[in-house]
Parts: sequence; C-alpha cells; structure tokens
Amino acid sequence: MIEQQLYLDGAWQEGAGTPREVHDKWTGEVVGHYAVAAPEQVTVSITAAQTAMDVPWPAHERAATLRRAAALMAERSEELADLLRREAGKPITAARAEVARCVQTLSLSAAEASRITGESLDMSVVPGGEDVTAYTLTQGVGVVGAITPFNFPLNLVAHKIGPALAAGCAVVLKPSERTPLAAGALVRILHEAGLPPGRLNMVTGDPAEVVGRLIKDDRVEVLTFTGSAQVGWDLKARSPRKRHVLELGSNTAALVMPDADLDLVVNSVISAAFAFSGQACVSLQRLYVHEEQVEALVEQLRVATEALGVGDPAREDVTVGPLISSAALERVEQWVDEAVSAGARLVTGGPREGRALRPTILADVPASARVVCDEVFGPVVSVISVPDADAGIRSINESRFGLNAAVFTRDLGVAMRCTREIEAGSVLVNLPPAFRTDNMPYGGVKDSGQGREGVAYAVAELLEERLVLLAH
Repeated sequence: MIEQQLYLDGAWQEGAGTPREVHDKWTGEVVGHYAVAAPEQVTVSITAAQTAMDVPWPAHERAATLRRAAALMAERSEELADLLRREAGKPITAARAEVARCVQTLSLSAAEASRITGESLDMSVVPGGEDVTAYTLTQGVGVVGAITPFNFPLNLVAHKIGPALAAGCAVVLKPSERTPLAAGALVRILHEAGLPPGRLNMVTGDPAEVVGRLIKDDRVEVLTFTGSAQVGWDLKARSPRKRHVLELGSNTAALVMPDADLDLVVNSVISAAFAFSGQACVSLQRLYVHEEQVEALVEQLRVATEALGVGDPAREDVTVGPLISSAALERVEQWVDEAVSAGARLVTGGPREGRALRPTILADVPASARVVCDEVFGPVVSVISVPDADAGIRSINESRFGLNAAVFTRDLGVAMRCTREIEAGSVLVNLPPAFRTDNMPYGGVKDSGQGREGVAYAVAELLEERLVLLAH
C-alpha cells in the first residue's frame, strides 16, 4: 500500500484532510492513498520554486542529476511497470514500454542541459555598430506549473519535468488525480538523484483549487498542460499574460489510398487505434479508405481486431485493458450506440470484458456522429469510404483538431501533397499515426493546442534570451 504525501521544498509533507484512494483499474482494489493539499500549501510550493530559482544550479549538475534519475528508473523498471499496470490499467507490456521511454526522456533531458548556449552577434554589419560587442545569455524563464494527464503518468510527467529542469527552471507539478502514484514515484527518484530543494514540488488534491492557484500566482511564468481542449483553452483564457504549452486533444485520422499495402495498414491501425484502449491523444479514430479498398480492409481489420487479447492488464497477451473509469466506459459505449442508431454498421466489438471494452470497428459512420467529430478516448475506430485523395484530405481537415494524421500510399506525389495540405502538427507517411519518439517535435494546430514538446523543443519553449551590449 502506497501512502503518498506532498513534495514541498525538497521534503515529503502531510496534506490537509483525509487522503484519497487510488484504485486498481482492473480489480477495483485500493492501490494507495494520496495527500490533499491545502490552498496555502500550493502557495508554499510556488514560493519554494521561486526561491530555488535564486540559487545557482550549474548546467553540469542539472545534467548529472537527470542522468542519475534515468539510471535509477532503469533499475526499478519492473516495479514501476507494475505500478502503471495497477494504477492506470495499462497492459503490462505497454507499461514496460512506457518506463523505457521515460528513461529515454530523462536521458535526453540530461543531454539538452549541456547544449543550452547563447550566441554572439557581429554588430559591425550595421553602421554605428563597429565599436559594440554583442551576445545573448540564455536562461530558464522561471517557475513552471506542470499539469499532467492520466494516460502516460510517467513519461508525460517526465516530458514536463525533464526539459524544465534541463532549462534551469523550477517546477510545481500537479499530476492527474487518477494516477498520482506513478508521478510520485518519479519525484522520489529525482529526489534520490540529488535534486536541490525547491527545484521540483508536487501538489495533489482538488484539481480546481491547485490549478486555480497556479493560474492566479504571477510568480508562475509558464503553464504547461496536457489534456482536453476545453480545459486547455480555458486555462489560457484565465492566464493570458503567462506563457503556455498546450498539448490538447484530437480525433486522429488516416487516409488509405488504393495502392496502399493493406498488411501494413492493418498492423498500423491495430496498434494506433487499440493500444492502451485508445486512451492517447494520437489514437487513431477516423480511417478514410478509398472506395476500392474499403471492403477488403474492413474484413482484414475485423479478423485482426478479434484476435487481440482483451482483459486483465497483468496478462502478457493483453493489448486492450480497462478504461480509466466506469464513467469513461459508459460514455464510449453510449457514443458507439448513438453511431449505430444513426446508421453506422458495427463490424466488431461492443461487449464488455470485465472493466474493458472490446475493441470496436464501425463502418458507414455518419460524419456528424460523435465518434467522428469528438475525441473518443476509447478503443473505437470508424471506417469511412472516400472516392479519392481530394475527398480524404477534405474530410480530415473538416475536424476542429489537428494533432497527427497519416497517409498510406506508394505514390510519392500523393504522399507529398498530403504533407502539404493536411492540417496537422505531424503528417506520417506509411507509419501509424500514433507513432512518436521522445526526441521529435510533438504538438498540434487548431484545437489540438500550441507549442511543441519533444525534449529539445520543450526546452526551447522554456528559455528566454537576454541581449548584452558592450561599448568599447
């Protein structure tokens, strides 16, 4: 049983009131408890972070701390994967993959801490600048408020913390109340790795109270948030003078052309739509298929989907485990039922397996259905026939979201046209649209957010330059 406290100014502290329970998402058993921060403790965390910014922390020490944390995480990988399995309901194979990625994120952050530099300017290129020497100093912007979701409770936390620490910023972390224990495990590792007091603080409890304090306090210079579009844009509207990095939702699409390799498409769809029960921003949701391929592809997808392991995330053969909550499960079922009532064809899926929803394929789905228009965040993919590339691109772009999109084709001309015309932060050719590595720029357009993550790009979001001019 894990009893998790708040982490304030380098020490673990009790919260206020009764700690809250965290449940195993498959069995319902209590995994642990987490502390509830009093309002004044959120303020204490911000004060600790601001004070820490006044104490020099050289780049080589930042890099060394992050490297030690990566090594400690690698040593405890199986323990951490088991925690992800219980707390998030993540299938154990996917949980191990997330831990490995988190090790990589911390290692990349350590490397970036050693690369931050300014530049010199040749002032003699303009009249009057001959007797001036100029250069820039690059430094962390200040205190970062980091708000993270439940679906990658280790690696997405690392994507907030690692780059911020590398940049020389101090952090106040508010992890998801659904998965706070994994975040706490990462904080403990960083503490053991030698993190200076105040450079990282973790506050858990009532989301509105914690986030409200981060929004209102002017000492918090940056808010970095991963979550729903509605919450993200509201956060920005309430704090217009702060910097924001917003990684928001999507209803990720892919386009399949008549010359596509269907075996590649099937494997890509299965991994992109159903891994971790479709609970990722880049989970494939809309599959636009050329009318010449649609029937053959739907049948191949049905066979492959029905072969997937569903159920207990402790089993090595399970791909689709429980959704994060019973409310999420009921909502996804309702959306599927609505689509079928509106004329969609249920190809496969539907019945529950314990707390899991069987992976679901819908065909002939109306464009107005919520499973097409909104973010499902569940193991559901809608197959929609299109007559040509024009119709496919147009359909993809009709969405208010634009995070990742994919096209499957052997025609280089069509592929390049899609990269130019599809409105998305990333366009992938002959790759699953959920493909992501931790070093690449990651982010979206339209309602999918603003700013970029991916360690080097996240560091750049958290730096500011100061120009120095010397007359001589």
